[in-house]
Amino acid sequence: MNTNSESIVARRLAGALAVLSAVVAMQFAAADEHAAQESVAAADSAKTVLITGSNRGIGLAFARHYAGASDANWRVIATCRRPGQAEALKALAAERGNIEIVMLDVTREDHILSLVERYAGQPIDLLINNAAILGPPPDQSLGGLDYGQFEQTMAVNVYAPLRVSEALADNVAAAGGKIVALTSGLGSMQLMGRMRGLYFYRMSKSALNMGWRALRSDLQPRGVTVLLVAPGQVDTRMLRASGFRGEAMTTDDSAAGMAKIIADATIEDPGLPINVDGWIIPW
Repeated sequence: MNTNSESIVARRLAGALAVLSAVVAMQFAAADEHAAQESVAAADSAKTVLITGSNRGIGLAFARHYAGASDANWRVIATCRRPGQAEALKALAAERGNIEIVMLDVTREDHILSLVERYAGQPIDLLINNAAILGPPPDQSLGGLDYGQFEQTMAVNVYAPLRVSEALADNVAAAGGKIVALTSGLGSMQLMGRMRGLYFYRMSKSALNMGWRALRSDLQPRGVTVLLVAPGQVDTRMLRASGFRGEAMTTDDSAAGMAKIIADATIEDPGLPINVDGWIIPW
């Protein structure tokens, strides 16, 4: 092959390589754009759940459930009073990439205002008011009633969920979402039986039920579903402190059962207290 022929072949080969390089570059660019579009779509389709009292027990189980849920792409805002000491929650967040841990003492107005500012304008699809206390049983027995403990129990179990829900109502309404509070059969007057004590806890859950009925009436016209769910007998520190010694389900089973009730609930539902097994608690 003469020099001219070799030059022609070289030019043609260089041209072909240039075309091939351009095609490959276009394919990579298209792939990158597709991946970016998928990422944006995933972010747009993500739902947000905010859970109070997420450091242990049922709250931690809720965080674990929604972080790994297969029915939706959930962003989990897990709040607790002392994030630095929430080892199990921190380990879960390190394992999952969709958990944000936020400090929140539900009884502190400054914490609630900080939460409102932090998530201003952001839709919240689901607000779970899980944080609650039982209080020492001896302080809730006739003859030894500690009224300072009564104020603390009401502050955490009644005032706090209402205050948090009021503060984040616009966020939930923007998503057409749901606000949930955890109640208990111990708040039912029809189920009193002969069980004694726990005056303050019982009264707090009964008051919570009434407050949630009122909240439902106010927020239903804004497209917000307001629910009362009860976890059942769950193996938690709170249950053990109450003196209960019967069979109890795991926190994960309870959270999963309540999550199904929450998912299936519609704004037309009456909002009556419902147990994890689907039984409507007579109030």
